[in-house]
Amino acid sequence: MSNIIIFVSNLKKRKITMPTIYCNSSGLGSLLNELNQGLKIGDGVKLKINLDQDINYYDGYFVYHGFEVENMIKQKKKLIVDILKDRSLSPIADKKYSWFIKLPRTGKRGKRIFVYKLRTMQPYSEYMQDFIIKKNGLNDDGTIKNDFRVTKIGKFLRKYWLDELPMIFNLINRDVKLIGFRPLSDAMLKKYPKNFVSIRNRYKPGLIPPYYIDKPKSFDELIKSEKRYIAKYRKNGVLTDIIYFFKFLNTSLLKGVRSS
Repeated sequence: MSNIIIFVSNLKKRKITMPTIYCNSSGLGSLLNELNQGLKIGDGVKLKINLDQDINYYDGYFVYHGFEVENMIKQKKKLIVDILKDRSLSPIADKKYSWFIKLPRTGKRGKRIFVYKLRTMQPYSEYMQDFIIKKNGLNDDGTIKNDFRVTKIGKFLRKYWLDELPMIFNLINRDVKLIGFRPLSDAMLKKYPKNFVSIRNRYKPGLIPPYYIDKPKSFDELIKSEKRYIAKYRKNGVLTDIIYFFKFLNTSLLKGVRSS
């Protein structure tokens, strides 16, 4: 590995089991590709990274390159992180992100659909979802607690549902309907009871979910909210969606209640 300084001296005395590698953030992608090729699964290194360019997506970036983050200390101009090789990959290039994104979700009958949204998170955030759900848990409405991946602009977009405007394309494509439970990622569906997932998959997801109206106080109440919607939808789908739509206008727009 060229232009890389490795510090491995006196490991037993300092109780360090990982070699230490110094590098600049501008060359981090190339370094991680080299490490993934050279290390065995389970091997680890400590990286001391000089932040010579402004990058704020390291958490998911390491996962993208096949590593698990064991420990991370972020400072103003330096990042210290312990990583373990989690899987073997061929050398990969950095991804390019734009404001307009499409996310894989589960649709009717378990079909894979792609939901269009405005990006509200840091780049590579999708690679951290499983980890953050396990670590932080979920809010009452099924969103992730203390989700540090969301940017300041992203919080504003979410508060006023602006990030969901591109889902109109999904509405036009008939991937979703106006009212219905949200299309979820695989990681989120794992939190649901398996028997309910099979029931949930029988129906087309929607743009405006029942919890916007019911305002559940726990994840269990969120599931009950979706079950109530399904029970009513089975009896009269069109009428149920009309009632939920006007309830949404009343609770979320006229009363000024916004998305979390």
